[in-house]
Amino acid sequence: MVFELLAEGAANARTGKELCNVMGITARDLTAAIERERRAGKPICASTDPKRPGYYLAADKGEMQKYCSSLYHRAGEIHATRNACLQTIAQLPDAAEGGAQ
Repeated sequence: MVFELLAEGAANARTGKELCNVMGITARDLTAAIERERRAGKPICASTDPKRPGYYLAADKGEMQKYCSSLYHRAGEIHATRNACLQTIAQLPDAAEGGAQ
């Protein structure tokens, strides 16, 4: 379990690459494992801080809230990108008009 390899606090984050090496799994498998554990209630957070990027366990409610806020922001960005892609559909030819199939 990823949970068992993590320490509390953002200052103790472990990179995805490091975790993959220790566990002998791919980045895709690591992501799936982390999502399963989060959904099972494990307080696994992620940091994109260039000084200490990686995964860690929330040391307190504040760290978990900060991570949840970052997820909310990312969800908004994904939604905006999806909307832009949907608008782009109108500019593309139909497959019957010689577009890609």
